[in-house]
Amino acid sequence: MKIKEIDSKIFKEETVGISYSGGGNRGVVHIGVLRAFLEKKIVPNHVAGVSAGAFVAAFHAYDPVTFNSFTDLKILFSFVNKAFIGLSVWPILLKFASGGLNIKSLGDPSKIKSFLETRLPFKRFEELKVPLSIGATNVETGQDTWFHAGPIIPALLASSATPGIFPPVKIGEDIFIDGGVTDNLPIVELVKEGCGVIYTVNAGYAGESKRAPKNFLENILDARDIAQYQTTRYEIELIKSLYPAVKIIPIEPRAGLQLAPYDFTPEKAEAVIEESYQHSLQILKSNS
Repeated sequence: MKIKEIDSKIFKEETVGISYSGGGNRGVVHIGVLRAFLEKKIVPNHVAGVSAGAFVAAFHAYDPVTFNSFTDLKILFSFVNKAFIGLSVWPILLKFASGGLNIKSLGDPSKIKSFLETRLPFKRFEELKVPLSIGATNVETGQDTWFHAGPIIPALLASSATPGIFPPVKIGEDIFIDGGVTDNLPIVELVKEGCGVIYTVNAGYAGESKRAPKNFLENILDARDIAQYQTTRYEIELIKSLYPAVKIIPIEPRAGLQLAPYDFTPEKAEAVIEESYQHSLQILKSNS
C-alpha cells in the first residue's frame, strides 16, 4: 500500500501509535520516554520501531501497562558495552589482520543473539500484547521491509544491523541491514493502521547541536544521522499534508547529545535515562 492510497476514513483519535527511532547507544533515551509513557498511562494500540528503537518497541508491545518492561530494558542495556558487541580494540585489530578490508563488519552481534535467545521473555510477535512493526532494509531491493509475525529475534538483529558495525542478517532468502537506513522514525506504518494520534520518539539526531566528531567513524555516523533526519522531516511534512486528521506528537527529549557513539558507560546511561524521562514528562504534559 502506497502512502497516497491510505483511506483517510480509517483514522481514529482513540487509536494511538508510538514510533521508536534508531539512535545507536542513544537508544537509552527511549527507556526514559517509556517510563514517562507508563507513568502517564498512555497505552498504544500499535507500536513500531527500528534499530535500537526496535528493542524498546518490542518490550513496550510485550508489556504496555506495568513497569516490568522498563525494568527489563534497563537490565538488557546494562549488559551492553563495547566488548559485548565486539567493538573492543583487539578484536577489531585481529579482524583486520585476518581479513584486511574484506571484513564484513567491525563488531560482532553473536553475544547479543545469545543473550536474546536465553533472556528475552518473548520469542515471537504473537506473544506480544500490542501489534508491533519492526523495520529492516532489504539490501538487494533497497526497500524497507516490515516484520509483524513469526520469530522476533531475527527481526531485531536485522533491524539493528548497522552497516559497517554489524554484518547483514539473512532471513529466508533475503538479506537485511539496519531499518534506519530507509526509515529511521517509522510513521507511515502507524498511519496504515489508522492511528489518529502518533507519538514519534526520536532518540537520534533531530537538528540540534551535538559534539563534534573526533574520528572517521564518528564522521560517517554523523553524516548518516543528518541524512536520516532530513528524510524523516520530509516524511512528517508529507503525512501532515496528505492526512491533516492525523495528530503527530513529537517526543524529542534532546538527551544524551554529548554521548560519543557506542559509549555505554553505565553512569552516563543512567543520567541520560533520567534526563530523557524528565524532558518527556514535560512534553507529554504540554500535549495533554
